Amino acid sequence: MQKFTCTACSYIYNPFVWEEDIPSGTAFEYLDESWICPHCGEDKDSFIETPINIQDISRSGIITEQESSHIPFYKEQGDSIVIQIGTDDTPHEIEENHFIEYVGLFETDGEIIELKLQPEEDTLIFENPGFDEYEVRLSCNIHGVYRGIKIE
Repeated sequence: MQKFTCTACSYIYNPFVWEEDIPSGTAFEYLDESWICPHCGEDKDSFIETPINIQDISRSGIITEQESSHIPFYKEQGDSIVIQIGTDDTPHEIEENHFIEYVGLFETDGEIIELKLQPEEDTLIFENPGFDEYEVRLSCNIHGVYRGIKIE
């Protein structure tokens, strides 16, 4: 799900953060047309899509502690894709104000195949969608979107 930014005050609507009268997981397009920016009061049509900046980890072999807790490592196992969030030594801690928004499979053009919203487990299993090419992505509400690394 996409985040949207208010052009008047730069408030970011995050569909994964609960707001008064709006349950977590509500996509921007499903907000009532009378909804206004909770920060400055601008109309819904004053918001624009927030660009997604996908973090690619360098293949130099040096991964920072922050990166290692955000990288979705994945492998194909039979008809499934098994995803491990972070490493055993550096798991992503789930806190009220710092959490994983989603882990998902995406087509190479960025279209969503399947998402698991706000996972609480470190290991997730997706049924293989039958795509020859796909991407695994993880979104942290603070640190952004990370592209997965395939392991053998």
